[in-house]
Formats: sequence, C-alpha cells, structure tokens
Amino acid sequence: MRRAGQRDRRIALADARARGDGLDRALWLRRAPEPPGVYRPSLGQYLRIWRAAAASCLARELEYRGHFALLAASNVAWLALSVCLVVFLFSNIRAVAGWDLDRMLILVGTYQLVSGVTNLLFETNMGKLSEYVNKGELDFILLKPVDSQFLVSTRFLTLNQVPSILAALATVAAGWVRLGLQPSALAVLGYVLLVASAVVAFYALWFGTVTFVLWTGRIDNIQYLIIPVMDIARVPIDVVRGIARPLLTFVVPVALIATFPSKALLGLLEPWYVLYGVVIAAALLWLSHRFWHYSLRHYSSASS
Repeated sequence: MRRAGQRDRRIALADARARGDGLDRALWLRRAPEPPGVYRPSLGQYLRIWRAAAASCLARELEYRGHFALLAASNVAWLALSVCLVVFLFSNIRAVAGWDLDRMLILVGTYQLVSGVTNLLFETNMGKLSEYVNKGELDFILLKPVDSQFLVSTRFLTLNQVPSILAALATVAAGWVRLGLQPSALAVLGYVLLVASAVVAFYALWFGTVTFVLWTGRIDNIQYLIIPVMDIARVPIDVVRGIARPLLTFVVPVALIATFPSKALLGLLEPWYVLYGVVIAAALLWLSHRFWHYSLRHYSSASS
C-alpha cells in the first residue's frame, strides 16, 4: 500500500514537471508520510509553495508589461489624489482634532501602505474564491496536502501594487521630514508591528466575509463588501465622537489600520495599544481559520 502511494506521488510529480507547474512541484516534492499518520507540512515547505506561486505570478506579469504598468500607474494615481485632497482641505484649516497636514500625510501614507500590502498579498485571491466554488475548483484545492485556507489565500500576488507601496512609504517619509521627527527605535518598532498587525487583521476580516460564499453559493463581488468599512480608516479615529469611536476601535478595529500606526510613529500612542493590535490581529486570524473550517463542513461540493 505504501509502495502504491509512492508510485502515485511519482506519477503526479512527473505530470507536474511535464506541465512546468512550479506550484504543483512544490506541493508534491515532499517525503512520503508514514501511514497511518497525518501529513503536516513544515513552515519551510509552506514558504517553498509560496515562492513557487510568487515566481509564477511574476512570470505572468512579465508577459504583459504594458498591462502591469497601466495598473501600477493607476494605483499610484489614487494615492496622489488622496494626498491632493488632504492638501486642499488643510489649505483652509490648520488642524482637525490635533491632526495637521504633516500628520495627515503620515496617516494617508500609512493607510495606503497597509492597503497596498494587503492587496498585493490577497486581493486576487479574495476574488477567486467565489469562482473556485462555482466552477468546482475548490474540490481539487481541498485534496492538496496543505492547509486549504493557506492555498486559497496565497495562490496569486497582485504585483502591480508594489509601486503604490513604495509611493506610500515616500508619503510617510515626506510627513516625517516636514515634522522633523526623530522617533525612537521603540516608536519605529511599534509602527512596524502595528502595520503588520493591521495587514493581518484586514486579511482576517476580508477572508471571513468571502467565506460566506461557501454557505450561499455564488455572490457577485462579495470580495468588495468589507472595503467600504476599511475605507473609514482614511479618517483619524480622533475625529469620531460618541459610541462610534469605541465601536471602530474595539469591535471593528478600523483604528488599527492607519490611526494607531501613525500615532505610534508620532510618539502619541500609549504602549498598551501596540499589544492590543498584535492580540486582536492574532485573534481575528484564528477566528477566520476556525470559521473557514467550520464552513467547509457545510460546503456542498460542486461534484456531489
């Protein structure tokens, strides 16, 4: 029985080599598990799968350079328009709730940084899940010897987001220079941790919404449901009053997307908020994973 399983893997690997599919090679190039144990890929094997997927996406983008350049320019233009809007608004007022033009540049750049990294890693994948379900392709993904959430979330990269990420960093740097900031190493570390936590939290909420397609079948544009909520992060949370402020801080952590990282870099954030950001991101990621596997138990295969 073990010999037959090894033969099947050799056949699958030969097929993958014949197709030149780097991702399939990464999925199948592994040591045969010892029955009756359950195979669990290592972190190194997950990284190998991700690198194979990234290489495939890069090769595809290089085939259509004009299309890549057009989308990249469009993404940078949206950031430029956001900056122009902020400059226009603060040409008539000095500050709003303690946020002046220079601080708003840091916030706008931070929002675009979080949004750009999240879109780079997950945007295409979020739009593909509905297609996987309705075309029956999810059935084949579930047969792969890796975690299915990892595979449906990381198969594609939206590489045209890279220029907008660089532009976002330049915007943050512009606000930093204009303010004459000299943040401590702890402030920079807090900023990096909160940006990473914001990306994880954004992904978890996004993935949780698109997972509903397993329950409902086809929902057009389900991947865009969470975007308007996250767009609220373009506005500093200090501007919000009443019950909406704790709601957007602790229930739907919109404040984590841009306000908290920006205030950490400015030296205005209490240290416990950094810990809160890391914890809430980890909790949301865990919940999205549990909800995904719970939904799979109620998923009706397209081939059934």
